[in-house]
Amino acid sequence: MRTRKTVAFGMAVVFATSMMQSSGVGAQSLGTISGTADKEAKKPYTNYSVRARSVQAGSIASTVQLDATGKFELAGIDPANYLVELVNPKGKVVCTEGPFDLSKQPLKAGVKIECGNPEALLLLAAAAAAGITAGVVSNGSNNAPQPPTVGVVTVTSASASK
Repeated sequence: MRTRKTVAFGMAVVFATSMMQSSGVGAQSLGTISGTADKEAKKPYTNYSVRARSVQAGSIASTVQLDATGKFELAGIDPANYLVELVNPKGKVVCTEGPFDLSKQPLKAGVKIECGNPEALLLLAAAAAAGITAGVVSNGSNNAPQPPTVGVVTVTSASASK
C-alpha cells in the first residue's frame, strides 16, 4: 500500500511540474509598454504608429497605431531592453524614448514621447558610437577636399573678421 502512495505522489509531482512548464508558470512574463505621443504626433493621431525596437538586436518587436487620443500600448513583447519609436505616416522616425528594460520591470506605463527629451539625444549619440555614423563637414576657411560620406551633417561657425 505504501508503494502505491509513493508512486501516486511521484506521478502527481511530475504531472504538476509539466503543467507549470507548459503553462509558462515560473517563466518570465511578456511585457507591455504604454503611454502617449499626443504632443509630438499631429492629428489625426491614428496616422502615426509606435514601435518597440530591441536595443540588443535592433529588430522591431511590436508596432501599433496611436488611438484617436494619441495613446498606445505595445503588449505581449518579450522581456528585453527596448527603445520606443514614434513613426510618422511616411514611415520616418519622429522621436525615440527609452530604453525601457522589461526584464526588470515587465509593465512600463505612462511613457510620454517627447522629441525635446535630452535622453533621446544621448541615445542617438550612443547609436552613432555603435557604428551608425555621419560625416561632418566644416564650413571654415580650410579648403581641403572632404572625404565622401554617406550622411552629412553640416557644422557652421561664425569666424571673427581679420
